[in-house]
Parts: sequence; structure tokens; C-alpha cells
Amino acid sequence: RTLGAEHPDTLKSRNHLATALRMRGKLAEEEVERRAVLALMERVLGTEHPDTLDCCHSFAVGLGTQGKKAEAKAEFRAILALWERVLGAEHPDTLAFRDSYAALLMLLGSNAEAEAEHRVILALRERVLGADHPDTISSRSSLAFMLSVQGKGAEEAAERRAVIALEERVLGAEHSKTLRSRDNLATLLLRQGKRAEEEVERRAVLGIRERVLGAEHPDTLGSRYGLAVSLRDLGRRKEALVEAEAAYDG
Repeated sequence: RTLGAEHPDTLKSRNHLATALRMRGKLAEEEVERRAVLALMERVLGTEHPDTLDCCHSFAVGLGTQGKKAEAKAEFRAILALWERVLGAEHPDTLAFRDSYAALLMLLGSNAEAEAEHRVILALRERVLGADHPDTISSRSSLAFMLSVQGKGAEEAAERRAVIALEERVLGAEHSKTLRSRDNLATLLLRQGKRAEEEVERRAVLGIRERVLGAEHPDTLGSRYGLAVSLRDLGRRKEALVEAEAAYDG
């Protein structure tokens, strides 16, 4: 009432209201509100304004949350075209938006499309930022996860080992991200039935966490429990029991 229905601050408030509706599970109401706000923003601010693009993004996510697969994909592709025209295909914000699109594709069960999107993002970030940049490494991790979802174990293993090598060089062998990546590799080795390799990996991670974090740190105890499970699956029950008891006692 004070600023008017078309004032930018009013439109932002309505956009926030739509987000609140989604968080409360009122998806149909969110869609109605978001459509209204988006129409106003496009007329008042223009289709390429950052606030309009943000509203478009939220609208597309809302469609995906409702399971409106075709509409959500079409909206995301339209927004991506705008981002590329306004900012350029290699701009960090454009690539961040593509990350969001890839996540939506996975949510919608379009796993092959999500993998293809992650590969494009990775290639762009490697060219623009370099292979050692944290965002590039994160993209490679996302690709590895997408390969995991599809059961592509051999390709996933190659990407996970590449991520570990990069993180060891850039962050260091004792960094928490590096150790989480090694945990992920151990989990993959478990799925592949490579129990001996899994044990080696879990012992290595446990040794580093004990030295860096201490024996009673939650991450160390988690590693010890993971080793106990690995030993149990190898049929070495006495050793498994020792590690399990040490984990619980911690």
C-alpha cells in the first residue's frame, strides 16, 4: 500500500512470500504467487533483470518440486539462455545456475541428462578456472556422484581417484574434504566388492584422522566404525569386534 504493487521492494516481498509458501508445502499456492510476481517483474524490471532471473529460477524449482517435469525443464532452459546472453556462458553465476539445473534433472530422475550437464559444467570450469580450482574439483565430485547414482562404477572410480589426487595437491592429504573424498572411494570399493582395497583405504583415513583430530573426534570414531564393518564383511570378526568396541567406547 505504501510503496505500490509494482515497486521493486514489493515484488521482492511477494517473491519471498512464494518461497515461504513452498517451505510450508503449499506448492499450488506458491505457483500462483510466483506466476503473478514474475509477470509483474518482467513488465516492470525487464526479463533480464537479476531479480526477474532469480524469480524465474525459483519458479522453475517450484515446478520441479511439484513433479511438473516438462514445464520445469523448459523453464530452466529458457532461464539458462537468458543467463548466457546477459552474463556469458562461462560466467560463474551462469555455471552456478547450471549446477542447479543439473540437480533438478537428478531430482526429476533424468539421470543421463544430469550427467551430461555435469560434464559440460566441468569442461567449462576446467577451461576457465583450471583443473585445480575448488569449483572445478567440486564439479568433478558432482559428476562422480552422478555416475554413482547410475551404477557406473568404473567411471565413478576414475573420477573419485582424480578428485582425491587434486585435493591432496591443492588442499593437502589431511584436509577434511580430502578425507571425505577418500571415504567416498572406500564406499565405492565396498559396493564393487573390493574388500581388501576398501580396508586399506579405511585404515589410511583412520590413521590420518587419529593423528590430526584425535582418537575421540566424531569423524575418527566414524572411520573406526567403518573399518569395523569392513573387517566384519571380510570374515575377520575378532578384529571387527575390537574396532567396534573402540568406536563405541570413544
